[in-house]
Amino acid sequence: MARLIALYTGGKDSTLAVQKALEAGHEIAILLTTQPSSEDSWMFHTACLGVQHILAKSMGLEHAYVQVSGEREREVKELADHVARIAKEYGADGILSGSIASLYQKSRIDSMAAKLGLLHLAPNWGAEPRGILEELLARRYRVMIVAVSTAGLGREWVGRSLDRESVDELFRLSEQWRFNPAGEGGEYETLVLDAPIYRLPLGVEYTRVWLGDRGHIKISRAMLVERTA
Repeated sequence: MARLIALYTGGKDSTLAVQKALEAGHEIAILLTTQPSSEDSWMFHTACLGVQHILAKSMGLEHAYVQVSGEREREVKELADHVARIAKEYGADGILSGSIASLYQKSRIDSMAAKLGLLHLAPNWGAEPRGILEELLARRYRVMIVAVSTAGLGREWVGRSLDRESVDELFRLSEQWRFNPAGEGGEYETLVLDAPIYRLPLGVEYTRVWLGDRGHIKISRAMLVERTA
């Protein structure tokens, strides 16, 4: 079994990857969240950064933030430098990612891992969008859509929960507007408020920001709260 550095955003894909890795008997050495200086990052999630350490506490896992430029390719090299240092510090022998279908992301993490002599585990890789979203529902994840940036998803989707109704609607809209219903192309970003691997769920206070053709939530307060039935 591997001791892993988990590339972690707090979103549905990276959280599900952490749960699957733990279920497979792997150890999570640390959750690592990248903070791009630019919102135009090709590689990394930029929505709702700054709450991931709270989620790590709920899971009882170590966590660190690392800064990257957000510039294409340069940000990958910067992450590799951070991973090399952290792998040595934490005795990690692998990287965990939540990649589903993005060859751009997976190929770069594969290359990084190979150069550093690390494994790259991507337990969601190759899963169908319907399968991923149905698995989240079956596992009773509470997932909030925290950013949208594609035609077909309007302001009403900002802050909306992923549930049976919204998942079915995502698939209808994705057929009409030709986007990835799992959000793998950055069409939307998510934050997992509760999951089976959380000791306590995350509560957030936020406002919605809409910029004409895209939008996001702005979190003003985040804390762990008691779980309600």
